[in-house]
Amino acid sequence: MTGVVNLETRQAIQQFLDGNFTSLESLGLVEELLKEEERTHAQLEREVEEACDAAKTVSAEATNIANSVHEQAMGLIDVHSQLVESAGNESSWEFRDGTEVMELVSALAAELQKHQKLRQAKQYIDAFIAVKQISEQAERSLERDGQGVLSAYGSAVALLANEQEEPGATISSAQHLHEYAKETVREIWTSAERAASDKQSESLHKMGWPGRVEPSAADLQQFGSSFAVLAGLDRIARDAYDILERNGIAQHSRDEAPLALQHMARQVDIRMRYHFESARGTSRADRPEWWLGQILGMVRSLVPLLELHVQRLHDGSGLGELDVRNEFIRLVLPIVQRKLVRDRPAYIDNGLVVAQVVRELNEFERTLQEVYFYDGAGVLDDLLRDNDVFGAWVDAERSAAMEAYVEDSAQPDAFVQLYEDSMVDADHPKPSRIAHRAVQLVVGIADRYAAVPSCMRRLQMLSTAQFPVMIALIEDVEMQLDEFSRVSLAFLRDATDGTTSATQSPIVVRLQRLATWYQTAWYVEDAVRDWNDQAMYVDMWAAVCRHAAGSADPRDWRDSCDDWDESDRRVLDDTDGSVDDKWLDGGIWERTVTTLNGLKQRALQLMVQAVCKDVVGQLRAFRKKSSWASQGFDTDISPELSSLLPELAQLVGLLSSLLPFVAAVHVLRSLAAEIDTFVVDRVATAHSFNACGGQQLAIDVDCIERILLSSASGSALRTSSGRVLAKAVECTRVLACPLDDSEQVGDMALALYEWAPVILDKAADDAEAAALVRKLGICHLGVGQVRQLVRCRVDFIASYDNQSA
Repeated sequence: MTGVVNLETRQAIQQFLDGNFTSLESLGLVEELLKEEERTHAQLEREVEEACDAAKTVSAEATNIANSVHEQAMGLIDVHSQLVESAGNESSWEFRDGTEVMELVSALAAELQKHQKLRQAKQYIDAFIAVKQISEQAERSLERDGQGVLSAYGSAVALLANEQEEPGATISSAQHLHEYAKETVREIWTSAERAASDKQSESLHKMGWPGRVEPSAADLQQFGSSFAVLAGLDRIARDAYDILERNGIAQHSRDEAPLALQHMARQVDIRMRYHFESARGTSRADRPEWWLGQILGMVRSLVPLLELHVQRLHDGSGLGELDVRNEFIRLVLPIVQRKLVRDRPAYIDNGLVVAQVVRELNEFERTLQEVYFYDGAGVLDDLLRDNDVFGAWVDAERSAAMEAYVEDSAQPDAFVQLYEDSMVDADHPKPSRIAHRAVQLVVGIADRYAAVPSCMRRLQMLSTAQFPVMIALIEDVEMQLDEFSRVSLAFLRDATDGTTSATQSPIVVRLQRLATWYQTAWYVEDAVRDWNDQAMYVDMWAAVCRHAAGSADPRDWRDSCDDWDESDRRVLDDTDGSVDDKWLDGGIWERTVTTLNGLKQRALQLMVQAVCKDVVGQLRAFRKKSSWASQGFDTDISPELSSLLPELAQLVGLLSSLLPFVAAVHVLRSLAAEIDTFVVDRVATAHSFNACGGQQLAIDVDCIERILLSSASGSALRTSSGRVLAKAVECTRVLACPLDDSEQVGDMALALYEWAPVILDKAADDAEAAALVRKLGICHLGVGQVRQLVRCRVDFIASYDNQSA
């Protein structure tokens, strides 16, 4: 915006205010200062009147001298004309020699030269008088006749234009007169512009601006007359721009905003400088809402006047079509830009302030666009193009986020569950404190840079400020899992580090820790998956794919992020560019999701290992049972299981409460498979049984199976046969099978003597043996395992061997 604020005027105002109002107490001197200024103003007016009188006297004397010279010149011209006429009437001149002829010619040449000088002097004086009269006309019309001022300005410009069109003209050939004419044009422009702008400002104040504008008819008339003068000056300056430019006095170009709008914007500028670009307490870089709200308020109060009156005045001014509301906003934005430049050092010193400035600027520009339909360029993008300012913001965001994360992760309860179990459903993640904090930090950063229009800047913020938080969390969880795998898993049932209560076993404490890490990874993974589908991150991923353009894996975008320049910015910010469809199913957080899911599965697998190792460890007594070939059996479980089953029941219930349904099913299935294999390999096929021992084992297996089925996930543990420990159950069927028909067969279709010889017969066909096993309802054990179980039946194998022998 050119010419909105006069530098000398601004400095004078600033010096006056700073010199006289240094404190609140000095405001009491306002009346005295006003009186003093009035006396000074009166003195200056008297001096101006005296100077005007002296100028008029000198002008009158100059005019008299010019008229006298003019009369003498006219007399000489008449003499010269008579001489020429008399010389023309002589038919012949006779001289004794050429001396007299030459003397006559010389005399005539001297007279001609004198005539030309006198004529030029007359033209000079005429031009001087014309310029002086134009200046006096402008001075007389300045206060009361705006059209007279415009007429004087137009005449002065026309005088310059006419002289420019005539080679050797008086003004253009006389340097001092030429400068005087140009200075007159400048003075008329300056005086007329100042007077009209002062009247315009006065009328605005009368209307109530910068508050609510409520114009009266008189106010609108005064405003209209001052607008007409400014518009007239504008029109003349634009039409004669080439002439004025050649003379070095172009005051207003064709591309500039109308003068009237410039001076209206100047009123905003004056208040902006007074309140927000000075040493006052309101001038704070960390309070952008103060000055942006003030500017928006001033624009809001002027918009009705612009739409209802100024637009009509402009349309009738002959300056061409223009949306005055839109143009006025465009004139105000450089004021915003200047304020941002002034506060730039503060932004670099405290980068977090930039986030607030960006948010407020975005809201400011959005209001201008949506409420006042402004369709021009804003200033937010220019602010973010400043690498130093944006870099300070990014560094501050990263430092603040990492400092907060490190502080919270160092707390003893960092991986403690944030909410009670009753507050969160089992199928929803239960975040630890550090997981919740990490997500908050990332979301907070995203909320602050969501207003950034450039995809490249968003990606740089994501890479530099957000990813480090996720990386730190992932590394912390990995470190915890590594430590657990290295130490805790190896000494699962040893004394803990003092965090175990008297009512909790070590395995419970360790499972809770593993579940917390699992829930941490799960919670953050769910959050990251949600981010991946958000519009902002989808746009960022599309920009990355567009930038890769099929030549590279877009997931590697961070490798070159620090080297991006303006050419990369154009590609990344080009929302109309093509995107390789094969990558669109991914996302900007895809690798983070994969990593977190891997951590979650690793924690789950460690839980499987811990549970299986603990349960198998407690089954050692069951494995070492002295005899399974007793003469009778008790309906109660084996004493060797009495200590295991309560803990197993506790573990099953704990897993169902710590883990979501699918994860709990996975762990319990793995535990069931481990118990199933243990019973088959370490108990059923490793000991000698009779039918009573087999029935006892069946009772024990059934009891274990009921405990596994008692959990909320129990129904999902059943195999196709409807059992949890399918192999162990089938082992008990073989080991408890009656010897012959004299005993109750139970759930076996045949007695042992009826089918076991076929299984033990080495000459029997394997297919026939397998068919027999399937006929008996044994689907999960192989023929070899069944044969081995039969040989464990000491009550059968001894008689069978004797018969075979």
